Amino acid sequence: MINSRYSLVLSAGLLLLLACQIATPIGGPTPAVLETLEPTTPLETPTPELPTEPPTATPRPVLESPTPTPTEGPPTATFTPTPTPGPVEYVIQPNDTLLYIIQRPPFNYRDTSVITEILLLNPNIPSADRLPGPGSTILIPLPTPTPVPEGWELTQIAQPNLAQFEVLRDAEIVEYRVNEGETVLGIAQRNATTLAILATLNPGLGFFGCDFTNPSGGPDCNVSLQVGQIVNVPALTPTPTLSPTFSGNETPTPTPTYPPPSMVFPPQDASASARTFHLQWVSVGILQPQEYYVVQIEDLTAGVTHTDLTKNTSYELPESLIPTSGQPHQIRWRVSIGAPNEQGAYRIISGEGDWRSFWWQSR
Repeated sequence: MINSRYSLVLSAGLLLLLACQIATPIGGPTPAVLETLEPTTPLETPTPELPTEPPTATPRPVLESPTPTPTEGPPTATFTPTPTPGPVEYVIQPNDTLLYIIQRPPFNYRDTSVITEILLLNPNIPSADRLPGPGSTILIPLPTPTPVPEGWELTQIAQPNLAQFEVLRDAEIVEYRVNEGETVLGIAQRNATTLAILATLNPGLGFFGCDFTNPSGGPDCNVSLQVGQIVNVPALTPTPTLSPTFSGNETPTPTPTYPPPSMVFPPQDASASARTFHLQWVSVGILQPQEYYVVQIEDLTAGVTHTDLTKNTSYELPESLIPTSGQPHQIRWRVSIGAPNEQGAYRIISGEGDWRSFWWQSR
């Protein structure tokens, strides 16, 4: 009986102990404690690198400055010599003629009108074709100074140089026989000489009325010639033909690589509304990588210029250029081909076409 009670109590105690173990969760804190724990630190996500400097706007191209054209200064005043009063004495030299004397310095006459005055001043001169012997003294009036006309120096280049007459003293003089129908001008041209030189070599011929500043002698130059008559002329000297010698320092004349582009739109003197649109032109061909169309735009009303580069055959006008002054602006533009030089400025390598203008309405 006692054993039965003891067994019953022991069994009850075991059951109580087992009930306590089931009520208690096995391992770890309660859910309320889990919620108070800090979450695990997540893995760091890599941040993409940002550019250190913001992108900047593309600068406008700079055009190469053209070679400056020298500006002509004020004209230099021409010195006018003070006239010397009265005639001067001249000592006749061998082979002198009156025509030769009056063309020499300091007389420098270019016509024969002074010969009449010389004959009046010199009773010892029997005629214009006959002078006293060498060593004789005659009087020659000096010309009245006149203002030098514009371009006079260029005119003198085309006239016979007085040095030619000095050469005649040592030049070989040959005889030329007059053919039928020949004139004194034809003889001068055939023998590569001038009327003034022929008059010096032939004092017996009547050259009165001839204007030696005129290559043809003028309308009053009528020298009488006879068939078979002998005329003294300077001997022809063959002129050697020189072959050009190149030094290697010659500067070639630059030739434009392209023709100027033909502009299409807008038409000349057209009127455009207050909005942006495209300027258009015709292609000149395939451009090289460093070659661009150079678009030059000028607002003539506002005095604003705009230059840009493009590979296209059109260019959209920037909105910033639309006039805002309340009145229409006159705009002109043109297109060329440019390539950068050693300094980075753009050199125009095409022909530069004419400017084209249009009117742009204001907003």
